[in-house]
Parts: sequence; C-alpha cells; structure tokens
Amino acid sequence: INATDLADYLVKKGLPFRSAYQISGQLVALCIEKNTVLEELPLSVYKEYSDLFAEDLYTEIALETCVNKRISQGGTCVESVKDQINFVKTQL
Repeated sequence: INATDLADYLVKKGLPFRSAYQISGQLVALCIEKNTVLEELPLSVYKEYSDLFAEDLYTEIALETCVNKRISQGGTCVESVKDQINFVKTQL
C-alpha cells in the first residue's frame, strides 16, 4: 500500500517521478525477496538506492499516514470513510 507513497516521498525531495517509481519498485522487489515490508527496512538499505532518503521517510510511509493522506471523496482517510458510512446508512 505504501509503495506509491515511497515514490511520492522521493519526488517531493526533487527526484523525477520516473526514477522515484523505479527505486520504489526495486525496494518492493527487495522486500518480497527478503519477506519483509518497506517500513521495516533499515535506513542504510534505503541509502543504497538514493541519498535523498532520510529518517523522515518512516513517517511518510507509515500505513496510518498513507491511509490518512487519501482525502478525496471515497478515499481512505477517517473523515471520508465516515462520510461513506453515513451515505450508505441513508441509502438503507
């Protein structure tokens, strides 16, 4: 779920999206190979892929952060989910 947020993190740091997407994909592949998840990789591993990675990365790719950033209608943030629940309740 947070691979896109990982790429967005690098884009915010100035890396072109194409490169950020490629690095994100490589790190996801590494996680699959190592049977782990992005938020458990040490910063030293991230640094092997880009010097743009810093400690703030872990806040940006935390699942709670990723979910709450989706604020559009139908998104996953708490407010949006509450709106969706209320809508369905009125339809029932």
